[in-house]
Amino acid sequence: MSLKLTDHWGIDGTILRFPDKMYFVYSCFSPRGLQSLCIAPMNSPTSIGAYKILSEPTLSWETVDTPVNEGAAAMYHGGKTFLAYSASFCWTSSYQLGLLTYKGSGDPTEASSWTKTGPNFSSANGNYGTGHNGFFQSPDGTEIWNVYHATPNSAGACDGNRYTAAKKVNWNADGSPNFGTAERLGTIIAGPSGE
Repeated sequence: MSLKLTDHWGIDGTILRFPDKMYFVYSCFSPRGLQSLCIAPMNSPTSIGAYKILSEPTLSWETVDTPVNEGAAAMYHGGKTFLAYSASFCWTSSYQLGLLTYKGSGDPTEASSWTKTGPNFSSANGNYGTGHNGFFQSPDGTEIWNVYHATPNSAGACDGNRYTAAKKVNWNADGSPNFGTAERLGTIIAGPSGE
């Protein structure tokens, strides 16, 4: 079944879960013409309510070559809710991850209910354009891993040379995620706990 949820351009849809409501988060164009993150309450699995702009690319690290916020991915840990997203143009080495952290109260569709930080994960060790990520739990449920794509092209690229890599998420003392640094390709790391 094919389903159209909006009447405007949108890509990279994902579900954001709260105890009492689910939301659809996707990349859209704001009224100012910036590729941004939109959020809308889900009325059912196949329909959404009115959308709002959750995040616009306005910070310098979000606007390299072209202002972009896209590819949101939700993560939950320690009673906190996070939305990682990709910022800047994917044809640059500055394509990287930012993070929205829910403040713990307020309407999740309001930008004022979130704190934006970044960049949180950037090009390193021969991996360029480290973005468009997702998260998965280790088999035993004790770890969260960040899975992302990157390219060996030092200029950045959105082509067939991109590859997928993963790295365990660690946690700072304040409960915020620490994505660390992308490892050089070929580095042997311990796999997810419980494998």
